[in-house]
Amino acid sequence: MSNFDQIILNEYPLDDYEAERAEYGYMKMVKETDRRTLCEGVEFCERLYTRGDGVEVWVYLTTISPNAKAQLAVSASPLRTLKFVKQHAAEFEAAFDKKVLYAMNASFFHYFNDGDLTPYGIQIMNGVEMALPVSGENKLKPWYSHNFLAVDKEGNAFVCNSDEFYEKWRGKLAFAVGGGLRLIRDGKICLHHDPEFGPRTTVGFADDGTIILMCVDGRSKRSGGISYADTIDIYTHLGFEIRELLNLDGGGSTTVVLREEDNTFGVHNVPSGPPLPISYSKYGITRGEPRGEEQARAVADTVLIIEK
Repeated sequence: MSNFDQIILNEYPLDDYEAERAEYGYMKMVKETDRRTLCEGVEFCERLYTRGDGVEVWVYLTTISPNAKAQLAVSASPLRTLKFVKQHAAEFEAAFDKKVLYAMNASFFHYFNDGDLTPYGIQIMNGVEMALPVSGENKLKPWYSHNFLAVDKEGNAFVCNSDEFYEKWRGKLAFAVGGGLRLIRDGKICLHHDPEFGPRTTVGFADDGTIILMCVDGRSKRSGGISYADTIDIYTHLGFEIRELLNLDGGGSTTVVLREEDNTFGVHNVPSGPPLPISYSKYGITRGEPRGEEQARAVADTVLIIEK
């Protein structure tokens, strides 16, 4: 175990997943209201679940099969740039002439009052290193920057950490973006203690090579959000053997964008904002009911699905 892994465990100790589920109850799918094929091998669906306490939650799942005509990519903003998920998708497509099918928010980041969205951890876009992961000289918040989503130059996506990056992967990645806690690692559940229900953004990898992206709405009467345990519960009951599950930035940043039939980009979840990534409590903002796209938040980077 690396020093960074130990730091994370000290900050976020592990809970017993089975005991927690036995006491609280499992997630139950109520219905599926929307399913569409984004391209060959890429399926999107919208589902309603109930938590163990009966609260309803809206979940947005996208699966990429091993033989899909698509791959993951990353769009990252230069510093001091406020950019929404829809903008990331449109500008990436224009810059690299790659058709974008799907986009969601990605890494945790720090917001400064002058509009500087500084990511925690790595950012690589089209082979260009824009920010590097936590290293021996930079121990700030390793639970936000030690683990990350990586895509090599052949288009293969996987979960990596800063130790592996410096030992093996530097110079070999096409895309990368910082993540948070690994909730499943090498097929083993790692339930870090998390008493809160909130919007979530995650990426999972199955043993058969399937990639699963999931966003969950929260902080509203319509959708109450989920915990880490609920997140694991949904993934492990999708019919796949999940090998890796990485938590990305959630909360007000959680945004789902799909390519529409007219080739524009539309928000398909109900973001919980506020539009600027600032603290409710620090700035005295009253948290109201999410109202949809108008509460989408500017983010430092996004995970994209692009056609090969």
